[in-house]
Amino acid sequence: MRRRRQDNEYEFSDDEDREAFTSASRNEATRQLNTYKISRVKRNHRDEKYLSLANEVFSYLAWQKLGYYIARNDQLECLSLRRCNLSDENMSAFFHGAARNKQIKVLTLYGNSFGADGMKSLMPFLQHSHNLTSLNVSGNNIETDGFWWLLQGLGNGCIEKLNLRHCGLSNMSMLEKQHCYLPNVQVLYLSDNSNIGADGCSSIASLLRRSGSKMKKFYLNRCNIGDEGVQLIAESLVNNKSLCYLELETNNIGKEGLTALLKLLNSVETIQATYNCNHVLKWISLKGNPQGHESINYTRYIESALKLNQQFGDGVDYHRVGRAKVIQSQLQSQNRMILSSLLGVDDYYMRPFSTVTSDVVSDYLALVGRESGFSDLYRLILGMNSELGLATYREEERRALDN
Repeated sequence: MRRRRQDNEYEFSDDEDREAFTSASRNEATRQLNTYKISRVKRNHRDEKYLSLANEVFSYLAWQKLGYYIARNDQLECLSLRRCNLSDENMSAFFHGAARNKQIKVLTLYGNSFGADGMKSLMPFLQHSHNLTSLNVSGNNIETDGFWWLLQGLGNGCIEKLNLRHCGLSNMSMLEKQHCYLPNVQVLYLSDNSNIGADGCSSIASLLRRSGSKMKKFYLNRCNIGDEGVQLIAESLVNNKSLCYLELETNNIGKEGLTALLKLLNSVETIQATYNCNHVLKWISLKGNPQGHESINYTRYIESALKLNQQFGDGVDYHRVGRAKVIQSQLQSQNRMILSSLLGVDDYYMRPFSTVTSDVVSDYLALVGRESGFSDLYRLILGMNSELGLATYREEERRALDN
């Protein structure tokens, strides 16, 4: 028999709980375990911090009652409902009550069957859950409308880890709105949304470019972004001081995209450009992209730059990393020649001096001799003479024209 509560909600008896929450379970052991866990949540047991249900099919009324039990619970910290056939209707029933819980820190709704309407039902929970740091709604076809409801719910909250893999996303322009830019997200999964494409990368780039971004890991595998999308991502990371892990697997990335990544990590146009390039990014995964002879050369030098970034640990010493890249890329003539060719930089012997002031030339030459030997020093001096001679010739030519 059900008991009527003062808030006009009905509570199942223990016998009704057993019937409602275990009727679809696969075996006796699972039925008993589900009954035990839910009864502890219902009674707000102080040791029940984690509730995980997988592959369960509950009725509308059962989801409604479970939502009420969770609403009254102030001990639960992690809730996982994986592949539980949570439809839009069942999401509405469940979160009608569960939206009042303010203690849950981790919520997993992976592999259910809800869409945009289900995300709309989730929104009140997100707006009130100030302790929520991790949300996984991957494997649900929420599409653009559901993404909008999600961002409305999260707002500028404290969510740190967000998983949106395989959610049918395409239009990412909501990320450009001031109230939807996820300021505290450190890990973002957008993989397996093949309609994001290069257009979506424009909005993603604005998210990565924002001042104070805390993003550390970003997954963008199998999103059909191509070279154009990679170029947008690379440009957004020039001044980014947080992102250290990036996955771009199976995105049909070719020469132009690889060039953008290499330039981001190790530009050789000038010594200053090499010194000031991105030293924070420590890992890029490019598996599943075309692997021709030329792309192997790009990948090799991208990995070399990443290793230098990794060498100095989590606390980035920008001076030491920048100096190491200058030594490896500018002072070693063979590396400078190859990198200049890959990046389309002309005059690879002379270009390093285009922004070097005269008062540091002597120090620079001493560093070349010490780090790379007399052979590179000799070539570099020849390059300097050529550059200075060309500058003198152009100056004389200008004076002759003036006269």
